[in-house]
Amino acid sequence: MSAPLPFAQRYRTIVAAIATVASCDIAMGLTLQILPLLMEKAHVPAWIMGLNAAMSPLGIMIFGPFLPRIVSRFGSKRVVYISILVTMATLAGFKLFPSIWMWFAIRFVFGMAAGTLFTVSEAWIMSGADQNNRGRAMGLYTSVLAISFSIGPLIIPFTGIDSWAPWLIGILCVGMSSVPLAFLRISEDAFRHEEGGGFWAFVARAPLLLFAVGTLTFFDAVMLSFFPIFGLRSGLPVEQVTTILGVSIIGNALLQLPIGLLADRWSRLGVTVLAAVITAVLALSMIWTIQSWLIWPVMLILGTTAYAIYTIALTILGDNFKGPDLIAGSAAFAAMWGIGGILGPPIAGAAIDAFGIVAIPVTVTAIYIILLIGLGLSGGRLVRGAAHG
Repeated sequence: MSAPLPFAQRYRTIVAAIATVASCDIAMGLTLQILPLLMEKAHVPAWIMGLNAAMSPLGIMIFGPFLPRIVSRFGSKRVVYISILVTMATLAGFKLFPSIWMWFAIRFVFGMAAGTLFTVSEAWIMSGADQNNRGRAMGLYTSVLAISFSIGPLIIPFTGIDSWAPWLIGILCVGMSSVPLAFLRISEDAFRHEEGGGFWAFVARAPLLLFAVGTLTFFDAVMLSFFPIFGLRSGLPVEQVTTILGVSIIGNALLQLPIGLLADRWSRLGVTVLAAVITAVLALSMIWTIQSWLIWPVMLILGTTAYAIYTIALTILGDNFKGPDLIAGSAAFAAMWGIGGILGPPIAGAAIDAFGIVAIPVTVTAIYIILLIGLGLSGGRLVRGAAHG
């Protein structure tokens, strides 16, 4: 077993890893905004746009199970450097090959490369933190992630979508993510693969933890896809609807650090249960608050508590797994983003067709209630064999 890292080295690891992700995350936000706009301009049918968007999460879902062994063989820093180069190449590929069918393959590879960068960086951050400050470290990470992701779409009003400018900015941001790596010192021995471990072994040990991540990814996909429709059908103007949704994103971006602090000072399980209960109650309350001023504080708190589940899940992952199992766990978390993104909108869409637009808050509430039931049945243990957090 490797010796614990000195405090200064652990701190440098956390800062460098977060900076690496933040730079790449700007390009991610840009890509997710510009590709639908280009496809809309080309009159691509919506169902094809949806299939194309699914290629990125599908890439990491398929590649994720192999990632722990790849990192073990080649080293985490080398894998991240290669991921950065491949991500830059795929961004250039979107512009060089403006064909929707080519974009299916390019977006699949983009998902593999960018997902690998995020997966390994998350493992670095978790390994750099310790039991006493891991909640704060993951709260800082998720806050930075939300802020940097939101920067990407802000580039488009200045560059437009037709020139090389937005793509070059994205490529530059991804390239800049390699700079913090020079300051990062990682013990690669800690990530060596061990027999009996790996992706599927992690899934078998932490199914409820993965479901907790899935509740957030389901919430994220459904709210981004259908809250604007929910607001419009409730009689609100489009400008107000988009602003209200933005308020929930602000809650996610600014308030995750206090969530992490509460988890460090109080209880991982306590914060998880409290966040799930508040999210379920507030999501259901949207039925009655959407047409009143109460929707503003509701959405601010809802954005905070819904995403708090992910902050605490990362913290619990770091508490209970080490080395290659962190890579496996982070890859499984990334796969859950894909699963939530693929399953959430169709389930919510079918519910709307069956029960009307009120199905949106009810569906979101239901997924968090299922999580609470799972916590009750497991005795509050999100990881099998773990103590209460």
